[in-house]
Amino acid sequence: MKKIFFCLIATITFFSSCTKEPTATKILMQGNWQLTAATDANGNDILSKVTFPVTVIQLTDDNGMLGTHAPLATRVVYGDTKWTEVSGKMNQLFDYANFRFNTGEFFVGEGSVDNFTLEFKLQATAIGGGVHSDILSIFGVANGWLQQTVYHKFTNVKISFPGEEASIFTSNAKEEKNTMIWEFTDATQGFYNYKNAQGNSVLWNGWPVEKFARGKYTWTKKTEGINDIVKANL
Repeated sequence: MKKIFFCLIATITFFSSCTKEPTATKILMQGNWQLTAATDANGNDILSKVTFPVTVIQLTDDNGMLGTHAPLATRVVYGDTKWTEVSGKMNQLFDYANFRFNTGEFFVGEGSVDNFTLEFKLQATAIGGGVHSDILSIFGVANGWLQQTVYHKFTNVKISFPGEEASIFTSNAKEEKNTMIWEFTDATQGFYNYKNAQGNSVLWNGWPVEKFARGKYTWTKKTEGINDIVKANL
């Protein structure tokens, strides 16, 4: 009986010591990602509508975001309203061919979590190609809100990393997470701001926050740099 007891204790201790803590979500998010699938709230494919010519982002350990995400962000904020007309402006306003990227930030809790906060900084990047307010005018934003830079923050964006987790009995001890999914759901909330001359955030009421487009965005992790990915898709 004592032998069985001690064997049982030893087994429990072994498995407890070998249990692998899940990798923190912030760590999993870091790296270069290419958008490889996008669907709206009805499941319709919208990937081709948000890629000019490719949607790629770099997420860094200091919560930074750099990439070609402005068309996607515009779609999230305004939905498919007047999208045909707006999409015709994208290459004029966002000069991704010359690697003039947009920026933003992301914020995530400690450990393994299932949601995060995302902030898009929307402004034109092309020199002489137009300004951000050109798009706002198409959407019918009132003159008093035609800012050249608007910060669109979304809280409680659902995030997941589907795929195989490493087993303690396999030779591969690394947790592979090469697919990342963002979902803008009814639980997501939007907060829109611009900055005044002193750099303080001011509420931007140019567009109703509740009208943001629900959708699902699937990213694939890439080993290439974002410059190389854009160049390969020109």
